[in-house]
Amino acid sequence: MEALILGAGGVGLGFVSELLGRSGWEITFADIDSDLVTALNKHGSITFNKVGAEIEQIQLSGLSAIDLSGPNVRQELAEALATTDLVFTAAGAGAFSAVGKLLATAAESVDFTHQPLNVLCCENHKDAAAALRQTTRQAMSSPALLAERFVFVNTIVARMCQRLTTEERNLPPVAPGLDTVIVAEAYELFPIDGSAVAAPVPQFEGLRILSGPEFEAWDHRKLYAHNGVHALLGVLGNLAGHTYMYECRQDPELDEVGRRAIWEEVGGALIRAHPQVFTCVDHNAFSEDLYVRITSELFADTIDRATRNTMRMIQPQDGRLSKAAEFVLQFEGHPRALALGVAGVMILNDKPQQQVAELLDCTDPSVRAELIAITEEAFATVLTWQKNPAQKLSSFLQ
Repeated sequence: MEALILGAGGVGLGFVSELLGRSGWEITFADIDSDLVTALNKHGSITFNKVGAEIEQIQLSGLSAIDLSGPNVRQELAEALATTDLVFTAAGAGAFSAVGKLLATAAESVDFTHQPLNVLCCENHKDAAAALRQTTRQAMSSPALLAERFVFVNTIVARMCQRLTTEERNLPPVAPGLDTVIVAEAYELFPIDGSAVAAPVPQFEGLRILSGPEFEAWDHRKLYAHNGVHALLGVLGNLAGHTYMYECRQDPELDEVGRRAIWEEVGGALIRAHPQVFTCVDHNAFSEDLYVRITSELFADTIDRATRNTMRMIQPQDGRLSKAAEFVLQFEGHPRALALGVAGVMILNDKPQQQVAELLDCTDPSVRAELIAITEEAFATVLTWQKNPAQKLSSFLQ
């Protein structure tokens, strides 16, 4: 089987490639990093650093790459698309327009062996499939041709991956002579939206094809438990002056807030929203594993990485904190821990308390007033805690 991965970043090199490689797939990467492409083609292999109980170097061979900055990119990409069995996009939401144009121009010049071709979207973006479908459609000559060529499928990528330099982490690089280091945690599952795929879907290790309702449940868990609690700890960790995410677990105040958010607030809402999918036992096991991963000392995730562009965390197109709090309220919970994160985002961005209602105006009307009231109260609590850490954040959780 053959796979084409658009984007040789952390997810492509440190997650998708391992699952496919362990299943015997041939892999072609496509990326704008010419030095990386040259190294992959020269060595035909990569090395990434997998973090579990210890750091293990994983080597994968039988790889090739296409230079998206090269002069023959359209022809090379068209040839790869013609015979590949699956396409993965892992280039980031900011690259949707460029990726859509590449797919469109290449697809219009060649017939596929597999039509339509499943494009599994691995970006950490709500409904990435719809966004990529739209940009590809804008670059193609007709909607009929788009439907004939591609099916865009949402996925849930829950393995955290970092693309660093050898200066940032003294670990083996992805290929000899490169400065790029890939660090990825040891999480194996790769769920996809089974309601959107074109059958049959070629199998590979870790693949979970979920029904529409089940996929939605898992997606909510990724958005609100994983992304939401990661953001919550990152924001409060930033305000506390921490450097690494594991320091949040070592900080009794932040640890209590994080555990309250994932176990009680988001966990309770998930179980009430999706009783056919999640149980208390399931969620407790998931939460224990996730919390350890988020705060792993070996993975050494930075507060800086967790808090890039924090305003998106309370805006409609992302809302990993505000939407998580809204979700908890919709299912009869009390998101006091999450509200501390929403308030923390405002404080990090120098937004006054008077703007709480304005910034949360897009919230579901059925819970808007309550979320605004909780966040205004949380805002005052975070400000007081910032000025005097002896005033405990955890008192707000009562």
